[in-house]
Amino acid sequence: MRLLGVLTMTYLPISSSKPDRKLQRLALLALLGPYLISGVLKLFDWGGAQAEVAALTGLAPGPLLMLVAAGVIVLQLGASLWLLSERRGAWLAALALAGFTLVATFLAHTWWHLPPGAERAQAFNGFWEHIALVGALVFAGATSDRKDMT
Repeated sequence: MRLLGVLTMTYLPISSSKPDRKLQRLALLALLGPYLISGVLKLFDWGGAQAEVAALTGLAPGPLLMLVAAGVIVLQLGASLWLLSERRGAWLAALALAGFTLVATFLAHTWWHLPPGAERAQAFNGFWEHIALVGALVFAGATSDRKDMT
């Protein structure tokens, strides 16, 4: 795939040998772990889930807030499990999580609004860590439908 008319991206070989395959699955589980844990915690703490969504979006308590919070839970759990299942179209789940993470990153890690200091540095680091997650999810999606991963 040509990027910006200059760079060329090729797929990395995905191994189907048992030790490599187990390592790939473990890496995917590590990548998706935060989404699975967050989704389960929100599922069992509905009030906390709504409070988190309200804090990031500014939504007032009500049906829309509940709908968005439920959507976040469904996305975090459903897309993670779909990508882990390696079923056909799992790349869509990876892209959905990447898009969600990108939006949440710009809502939660607004380091550019903070004065210089420790809080700004922490938000800056969190921002770029989440951008790295977006890249890892896109990579996971790009390699998810490969025949040699089955």
